[in-house]
Amino acid sequence: MKRMLLAVFSALCFGASAQITITNAVFPTVGDTLRFATDLAPNNTINPATPPGGSQTWDFAALSASQFSQIIYKAPNTGTFASSFPGAELLVDGETGETYFNTTNAKVEVMGYAGGDPANFGVQVLAKFAPPVIVQRNPVNFFDINSGTSNLNIPFSADAIPDSLLGGINIDSLRVRIKTDRIEAVDGWGNCSIPGGTYPVLRQKRTEYTTTNLDVKVPFLGWIDLSSIFPGGGQFGDFLGTDTTITYRFLSGTEKEEIAVATMSNDLSLVENIRFKDNKVTAVEDATDAPGSAAIQAFPNPAIEWVRFDCKNLPTDWYTLKIFNIVGKVVWVNGYELSGNKSIRLELQNFKKGTYLYSLVDSKGNVVGTKRLVVVKP
Repeated sequence: MKRMLLAVFSALCFGASAQITITNAVFPTVGDTLRFATDLAPNNTINPATPPGGSQTWDFAALSASQFSQIIYKAPNTGTFASSFPGAELLVDGETGETYFNTTNAKVEVMGYAGGDPANFGVQVLAKFAPPVIVQRNPVNFFDINSGTSNLNIPFSADAIPDSLLGGINIDSLRVRIKTDRIEAVDGWGNCSIPGGTYPVLRQKRTEYTTTNLDVKVPFLGWIDLSSIFPGGGQFGDFLGTDTTITYRFLSGTEKEEIAVATMSNDLSLVENIRFKDNKVTAVEDATDAPGSAAIQAFPNPAIEWVRFDCKNLPTDWYTLKIFNIVGKVVWVNGYELSGNKSIRLELQNFKKGTYLYSLVDSKGNVVGTKRLVVVKP
């Protein structure tokens, strides 16, 4: 009996000591460069969505890099829009704009953003979160649950919108309203392996609901929700509504990068992509196609109004073609039954200029090809 009690006590003590606590030691500071790789089509045997619990092993060592990215934290006074974000302590100067952060001993929060508009209308905006969005906390422990809501109101001139989209309505200006509801639960702990290392981690499940509305300011009437004029938002319908994003985030107590972030389908049955800490041991997939092998190629590239994906030597199967933006988010996806040589044409009127990646995957999760696509606008 004494041996049994000792064994139970030892197991409890081991379990307690194995659970890490994440502190502000991993908060970013000015001068930090965080490096990541992203697998845009991870093998379907990888399962980040294991049942909640402790002492788990998540083996992502077989991930391959479809693209690389980095986040560089700068002093806020180096930014063009620093005066609009008093009290900011960090700045990330991205490809489309500047994001400002506030840090305290207890949290890192996003104050707002200045740059290209979220609706891709081609205008510059200044957007402040109300309240700021907390992206890191101190401390973080197993069983922690947090939730929060934040709002963005982004007004801009009606001149940015073609008259044909507004159905002839005379308006002064427009306003994009974005509401974000986020729930975070630390539901697991254990070890996570990625290319180049294994780390003790906490697993945090983040569920985010992003609701987008568009208001128009009509003379003598003021602000009116567009959906009250056009059922379903009219031609803006694809832009409006609520999107759900579920990610599993594997957090380290020693590394400033998240060890891995797995973006899931809403039913958790599919891993859409995994971003992971770049330990400089992976390389972007070679874009050269071997003669006679299955392949995909975009033409023209760069593309302006349309692009054609030429598929060659495909075994008969069901294939999924995805296009990702520079941060690895799926911006377009469709499925096709293909065989042999086939071409798929895509109109690009809903794409803004920039660099994308496209990937063709068969029904077993095998990647035919992942390559870059450049979209330019006149």
